[in-house]
Order: sequence, then structure tokens, then C-alpha cells
Amino acid sequence: MSQYVHPAEALSDFLDGQPELTAITVAYSGGLDSHVLLHLVSSLPTLRPDIAIRAIHINHQLQTQSDDWARHAQLICSELDIPLTVVEVDVSRQHSDGPEASARLARYAAFAEHLQAGEHMLLAQHSDDQAETFLLQALRGSGPDGLASIPRKRTFADGFMSRPLLNCSREQLEGYAETNGLNHIHDVSNDDTSFDRNYLRHEIMPLLKARWPAAARTLSRSANRCSAASQTLLGLAQEDLKLVKMRGASQLSVSEIKSLSRERAYNVLRLWVRQSGLRMPRLQDLAEVHRQLVNSRADSQGIVNVRDYEFRRHKDRLYLLPPQEEPKAFHHDWEAPFLPLSIPEIGQTLTREDCVRQGIRLPSHGAMTVRSRVGSELIKLGEPAFHKAVKKLLQEASVPPWQRDVTPLLYIDGRLAAVWEIAVAVDFRQGATKSSEVV
Repeated sequence: MSQYVHPAEALSDFLDGQPELTAITVAYSGGLDSHVLLHLVSSLPTLRPDIAIRAIHINHQLQTQSDDWARHAQLICSELDIPLTVVEVDVSRQHSDGPEASARLARYAAFAEHLQAGEHMLLAQHSDDQAETFLLQALRGSGPDGLASIPRKRTFADGFMSRPLLNCSREQLEGYAETNGLNHIHDVSNDDTSFDRNYLRHEIMPLLKARWPAAARTLSRSANRCSAASQTLLGLAQEDLKLVKMRGASQLSVSEIKSLSRERAYNVLRLWVRQSGLRMPRLQDLAEVHRQLVNSRADSQGIVNVRDYEFRRHKDRLYLLPPQEEPKAFHHDWEAPFLPLSIPEIGQTLTREDCVRQGIRLPSHGAMTVRSRVGSELIKLGEPAFHKAVKKLLQEASVPPWQRDVTPLLYIDGRLAAVWEIAVAVDFRQGATKSSEVV
């Protein structure tokens, strides 16, 4: 980006690059930036009648004026003849990164819920927003992914999220609003410099622009270059992930990760986390995974906690899991005709069909008992039959340690009939002759 583009030209350029676009939803807060975008889009019915247009306003219910802003949005959209959806969101649950992050998560969840298939959600971020985001990410020590900052277009929910005004300056949007007499709202919280972005906007960026007038534009250009670098690294990570992922499983091979350079290993771990829908780990988190799990002994069973999730290793497998709680003991009766049995302690449901698939012979009447391990269990296996410790059976089946105490055990007539998805006792296999022997 060598120079700024007039907002109307920026929107036109964006639409020219999206020939498949047939529907737009403008994210309209009522502030200056989104009002400029909404006003620009309102001219499309005469220029591009093939594009369906609507708007969405998110009421965060955080300030006393929130309802007034929603009414203002309804008034403006009515004047522009643009259908509007007002969505109230609950931001009461505080995100660990603060109230800004909480509001953003709630807002984007509402966007995702209301965006229709193939539709473009248009946001009004501009070059100054891009520069501020670049600086915030740099101050957090982000790599190319973070420094790439705000993407011009990306897939989102069932459609796309697009920002056609990224090549425009804040001054241009202010000039457009003044020229067209736009009546926008002013959120006083945007003046609160206790928030990092506001501090950069009101205290730091004016100083940078005073010394380097093109600061916002050049920082945005750096963000674009980081985006290109990020895409290159993404391509490499995608190829590496194919190599290190266990066949037919979601886990990664520790030995294959170990064969990569450290930076490539970090790169593939980031992609793995991203594809799992989790927020990105910090550099120190990746360093701990590499040190404690990848470069540890083969029998290592370490854990690296990363806020909302954790990495675990078992043998040559690296797992990405939600935080694991202490296993809860369970004991349930499962009566004929064996309708689906929910085991809330482990978040699992057992079905008659699964029993049939595993070859378990179900009793024609009465009940089975389904419970967790208590220790010293034996199961009767083999021809000729022998008794084997369930503990050893689970170890040989490579069941990770954190799953062994929550693997359901099925008892019929007081005898251990099956270890769920692992083994079926010889006397309780389909087609087996009933025996009075007791395990």
C-alpha cells in the first residue's frame, strides 16, 4: 500500500475483486467509521442491484447509553432503507485478557450466529486501526502471525469477514463524514486511555505521526509484509503437519516432531492449535512443550498447561486436550432393553449398537452394571482361557494414563464382561456358550 485510497474508491475496488459477492451485512456500531461504511454501502442498490444489503448492531449492554445507541442505529438504517438486526449480547463473563476481549468474543459470536451462508460481514477498520494493531502485537512479542494484524478478507462462520476500508486513513473517514453530514455517535469509552489501544491512539500515535507523518501507512505496510511471511510459514506448517500427524488420529508423532528444527516444530504446533479452534500459545508455552514433552525420554508423561488447554505426551503421541480434571468414580445400572446410557462423570454415552459392534453378548433381561475401575480387576480372555489384569490390559492397549480410570467396565451377573472398546471376556462374546465360571 503506497498511498491512501478514497473510501468510495476503496469500496469499489473491494467489490470489483469479489465477483461472487451477492450479500452484505454491515457491522454497524453507530460510530464514525461504521457509519461511513454504512453510508457508502447504501448507494449500492443503484450501482449493484444484484447485492443484498443489511446491517447488524450489537448491543453489549455495558453502558447506560447502550439502548440509545441501538435506537440510533435503527433510525439511521431506516433513513437509509437498510434492514437492521439488533442483537443484545451478554458480556458478563470476563475474559482473562480483560473487558475488551470479552466484548469482542461476544460480538464475534453474534456475528457468526447471524451471518448467512456465503454472505460477507463488512467491518470498517482502516489503516490507523491496522497500525495500532501492529504496534499492540509487537509490544506483546508476537511473531509474523500476530504482526500480520488485520486481514482484508478471511473466511468466517458460513461466510466471510471483510474490511474494504483498510487502505483508508482515519482522517479520510472523518472528512467523508463531515462532507456528507453524517450524524454518528461518540462512545466516550474510546477516550479512556487506561485501555491499551486507546492509549496508543491518543498518546503514542500522535507523537509518531508528528515525527513520521506516514507512520500509520508504513506500519500498515509492515503488517502486509508480515502477512505474506505468515502465509509462507503457513504453507510450510501444513506440509509438516501432514508428516507429523498420526495416521487416522488427531495426535502428533513426537519422534516426527523431534526430527524438525525447533522453529519448524513451533510452527507446526501453532497450526495444530489453530486448527483445533483454540487460541494461540505463547512462545514460552511452545518452548516448554518442546523441552518437557518432545525432547524428553520416551516414557515421559509430562503435562504443559496453556490456559484453556494442555499438551500431554504418552509414548510417541502428543495430545492436545481440555484441562483434565481428577477422574470421578461412577457406578450405573443399565437395564434391558439397553437404551442409550449417559455417563455424565466422563461425558460419554454407551449404546446397545456399540455393544453389538464390540461383540458383547447382552443379557435378554435384567441389568448390567457399568462402573469405573477400583483396582485389581481381572478379565477372562483367550483360548484356553486365562485371567488377565485390567491394568496390564490397558497398558498394552496404549490407553493414556489419564483415560485408564475412566474407561467403563461392564459387569453381567457380577462378572466382568467387557472393558469398553478394549476387550470382551471369553464367556460374554457373541456366540459363546454361557458358563458358570466367575472372574
